[in-house]
Amino acid sequence: MALSLQIALLISRLTDITSERVQIMALKIKRRFRNYLINERMQLTLTFRFLILSVLFTIFIGLLMFFVIWPVVRIYIPPALVSIMIQQLVSKLYSTSFILLLVIAGFSIIFTHRIAGPVYHLEKTLDQLINGEDVNLIHLRDGDELQELAAKINQVITNMKQLRTA
Repeated sequence: MALSLQIALLISRLTDITSERVQIMALKIKRRFRNYLINERMQLTLTFRFLILSVLFTIFIGLLMFFVIWPVVRIYIPPALVSIMIQQLVSKLYSTSFILLLVIAGFSIIFTHRIAGPVYHLEKTLDQLINGEDVNLIHLRDGDELQELAAKINQVITNMKQLRTA
């Protein structure tokens, strides 16, 4: 009896530990996603625009297939199979488009992160300069955009520091 009670307690503890780990992992994933959304409004707006362009492109390709390719293909398909072929094509187009939209959304969030991070850093540095605070040089991550702008602002910071000491 005591052994079965110990086993039950051990199983209970293991499930508690497992559920805690799952919760911790979910929080880490959520935090990691939030870290990618530095300037949420700008990043989501750009992502939405990328998705709209992708949808328009998909519609264009679908219409192109329908009006250019379909009349030729229809000659070789028996009339009884036409509706089945249309259903299959539409379902494949929807599923493929949905997957591609998710991929495009993910890549656009990553791409905009490479812009939003430096913009945030540059804004904070410029705010400090405006307030007359002592500012360190800007260091952006490898792969971030706006490296040239950061270099020019660093030159301004260096020149201002030299003027203050002169």
